[in-house]
Order: sequence, then structure tokens, then C-alpha cells
Amino acid sequence: MQLSEQAKKYLLEASKWANFIAIVGFIAIGLLIIMSFSIGTILANLPEGSLGGLSPKFFSFFYLIAAGVYFIPVFFLFQFGQKTKQALMQDDHNLLTFGLKKLRSHYKFIGILFIVFISLYIFLILFGAFGALIS
Repeated sequence: MQLSEQAKKYLLEASKWANFIAIVGFIAIGLLIIMSFSIGTILANLPEGSLGGLSPKFFSFFYLIAAGVYFIPVFFLFQFGQKTKQALMQDDHNLLTFGLKKLRSHYKFIGILFIVFISLYIFLILFGAFGALIS
């Protein structure tokens, strides 16, 4: 299979945008990590009971977990951008295949994450409805 010049142009532009979005994502991950260390201190100064019985350490842990989960698709996107750009510059089919594989991994991860969150929302709605019926 040969790529037309127009297809190469589109892939190169997509790889540049992927790199930009990934870099912004890495910055956001850094901010989440910084926030994870400071949120516990901030929330510890709130009046007792205002967190619904949750420890401020829970929120620190939650931010770290969120940063870790967010890192995976951002890293896949970064790899797609880098490898695809290299592949187009060097006319290397193996690098292009690797870059497209990382794009697939990115979307696969996002899709699984959507399924998990939709399932969680359905569970919470059912749990809330069941709780409303009991009371």
C-alpha cells in the first residue's frame, strides 16, 4: 500500500497536533501530581465533617491515581505523534506501523475507560434509586 502525498500531509499534521495535545497532557499530569501533594494540606484545614467522613489523604491518593490513569493515554498519543512524524520524514513503514499501533492503543484505552465510567454511572444511578425506594 502506498500513501499519497495528501495522506502523508494529513498524517504529519495529525502527528503535530498529537504532540501538542500530549505535551499539554503531560503538563496537566504534572499539575495533578503537585495538587495531590497540596490537596491533603488544604483539605485538612477544613472543619471536621465537611468532607463527609473522608480523609484528606484519600483525596491526595485519588489525585495520584487520576494522574497515573491519565498518563497512559497521553503517553500513547505522544508515541503516535513522535513515531508517525519520524516515519514520514524517514519514509519508514515500520515506524509508521508502530505509530499507528500507539494511536490504536490510545483509542482502545479511552474506549475501555468510557465503558468503565458508564458502568459506574449506571451502578450509581441504580444504587441511588434503590436507596430512594428503601427510605
